[in-house]
Amino acid sequence: MKKINLVHGMWRMHEAASDIWHQAQVPGSVYADLMADGTMPDPFYRDNEFAFFDLMKKDWEYVCTFDLTEADLSPAHMELVCEGLDTLADVSLNGTPIAHTDNMHITWEWDVKEHLRTGENELRILFNSPINYCAEKHAVAPAWESSDATPGFRHLRKAHCMFGWDWGPRLPDAGIWRPIYLRCWEEAVISNVDFRQLHHEDGSVEVSLRPWIRIRDEDVHPQWQAIITGPDGTIITSELYPDDGMAHAVAIPNPKRWWPRGYGD
Repeated sequence: MKKINLVHGMWRMHEAASDIWHQAQVPGSVYADLMADGTMPDPFYRDNEFAFFDLMKKDWEYVCTFDLTEADLSPAHMELVCEGLDTLADVSLNGTPIAHTDNMHITWEWDVKEHLRTGENELRILFNSPINYCAEKHAVAPAWESSDATPGFRHLRKAHCMFGWDWGPRLPDAGIWRPIYLRCWEEAVISNVDFRQLHHEDGSVEVSLRPWIRIRDEDVHPQWQAIITGPDGTIITSELYPDDGMAHAVAIPNPKRWWPRGYGD
């Protein structure tokens, strides 16, 4: 597997209805970028939040250009992976709509090989106003909510504290808040790993591992092996297992446990 990291691309950001562009930092957010270039002062100072709340009644667009070679385009699968889009986003690549997202808490991924080309490519992500969306949903289906928060926030899979709470301001930000990249692979790829601690006893711990492996061809029968590195550099290597969809246990002797401050090493 190869990763082409897009966070190093030339990102720009602007209000969708404006011609004024701002240099963007990815991962980052609209408020952070506006603060970075001096357009917006600190929204957490005094009652500044009220002056900048309306910024999120607008739509904001991030644009990135990146170059690919013929060698870059050779893998069988090339997936656009967005680990965090906040939140209502329309994603397009080289002018072709790819997807609409509505959840900031999950990773989004799409196979985009057919939309990529040699030379310059352009990725656009338009973030729609979370405030307008919540207001529209609240008008249709109102319900009890925190009086300290923006009405309708419960309708959106977005960090609810952004909409205000008794301890925080109403600043429902937007942006690309986690890494974004192209994931390139041929025959198989590990898309996720389920790792659980099962039993702590007699100075050891048994952990359960199950990788989620995607394959290109049903005739491919991958095997996997886990290499677990402890905080002191100790390496434990599991047996070689077939990809049978089952979890397998690995014993770790003398585990270095995590302790709350003041309760252990």
